[in-house]
Amino acid sequence: MARTDTVEGTVGADPDSAVDHDVLVVGGGVAGLSAATFLSRYGLDTLVLARGKSAIGQCAHLENYLGFPAGVSPERFLALGREQATFEGATVREELVERVATVDLAEHGVDDGGTSDPPASRGGFAVDSDEGQYVVRYVLAATAYDGDMFEPLEDRLDTDAEYGAAETEHGRTTVTGLYAAGWMTDETVHQAVVNAGHGARAATSLARDDLDARFWPGVGDNLVDWVVYEDRYAVDDEWEADTRDWFDREVVGDATVDDATVEAAYDVVRSEYVARMIDAEEAAERDRAGQRRLLDHVDDDVIREYLDGDDEPAGC
Repeated sequence: MARTDTVEGTVGADPDSAVDHDVLVVGGGVAGLSAATFLSRYGLDTLVLARGKSAIGQCAHLENYLGFPAGVSPERFLALGREQATFEGATVREELVERVATVDLAEHGVDDGGTSDPPASRGGFAVDSDEGQYVVRYVLAATAYDGDMFEPLEDRLDTDAEYGAAETEHGRTTVTGLYAAGWMTDETVHQAVVNAGHGARAATSLARDDLDARFWPGVGDNLVDWVVYEDRYAVDDEWEADTRDWFDREVVGDATVDDATVEAAYDVVRSEYVARMIDAEEAAERDRAGQRRLLDHVDDDVIREYLDGDDEPAGC
């Protein structure tokens, strides 16, 4: 597994918890798989339910997504997206979501889990699919066509009057714990590369809100997701002292929290900058492993043609 979780011990990962998963992503298209990748890397137990039509299925060939010089079939692109999401820890199932309603997690024996006073709510939903019901803390909607599943929330969910698109701010809806990305929102346009970015943006908003709820508002602003070379940060005594001074001044500030919470938050923020550092040898190994994963999705005859020197189709 090529990731380092920011959070550990979530309620969704606890087999004794009434919460089945931390996040349920509705839709396994571009936005949904992108969101699931980021959420899993953050450390949330993430389930993707995907049995509806993906908007990208309208395309005959995807030619404007960065990184595919001659384009890629939508089917191959989604297969790559599913493999990446599952590699990072997400679960993808072929189920159709039928209904999403809020629930009080306290009634399921789950406390808020946060340290703020009063506690910062992190949602709570019961999601019905054609295979059963899931109790989750968050829902991220990334489906293109069917908004009827959100009928129980329609009085609290602001939508565009003409098109029914959810009004969102960086993926956040007006329902606590409910996020949205892609076609069902008013923040994006109908291009795959844009929706992939919007899925990542909504997932980042969710993860940052989760950190704020765990500790205090503002901690989540420091969430990053990148892999850097080991010399990116000095991580010596001077760096440690400067980082701690910045954290106490800018992140803690006037927040009223106990020392144990401050230390726990500092450990999380610090690890965001240093836990994913790798050396040049590890970077090369990951690059090679990544290429092999790509080869798994290339047809054998294309590889043979390439080895024979006849890899360039006519017209390209």
